[in-house]
Amino acid sequence: MIRELEKRFSGYWRPKTGTIYPAFEKLEEGGLVTSRIEFRDEGLDRKHYALTEKGRTELAQTMSHWTKMMEVLENYREVHESIFRYKERLSKEDLSKALVGLGEGLGRRSVDLSKVLPGHQKKVLVQPTDPVTFKLLYAKEEDELEIHMELKWTPTRPARPGAKPAPRPKRPRPNR
Repeated sequence: MIRELEKRFSGYWRPKTGTIYPAFEKLEEGGLVTSRIEFRDEGLDRKHYALTEKGRTELAQTMSHWTKMMEVLENYREVHESIFRYKERLSKEDLSKALVGLGEGLGRRSVDLSKVLPGHQKKVLVQPTDPVTFKLLYAKEEDELEIHMELKWTPTRPARPGAKPAPRPKRPRPNR
């Protein structure tokens, strides 16, 4: 079950057993699934779950909701021209250098992520514009702490040939 969920979420989420089995227990308490244990001579015993009639009815009622949600996720994925994923185990010192390099690059015109992120081979040039939206998410699961950071901005588009430049925003004049 865990491998299947990880596959369906393209590796972005891998549930822990401490998440899955309590969920199955709640489903069983609610009469949505039944379980049976397969006792095995070799290896660990296995617990099998099956939908009850009540579970099938509930599933049928919620399928339209899930279908809509999957459409939203698919549209979200398609809207992004490309998604780059970086995951690496770093020392605190290397992480500190990468974050400082990223911060310095944000202050300049562009950042080459291959020069900022250790082990990142593919050249990815980002050109941040003002304003930059900053989001920080931190969560604790079991004994691990995760911090996710998001930086977002709207890139400037190159002018089309023959197009008039966008008007500059007017700044208020100081009162004299």
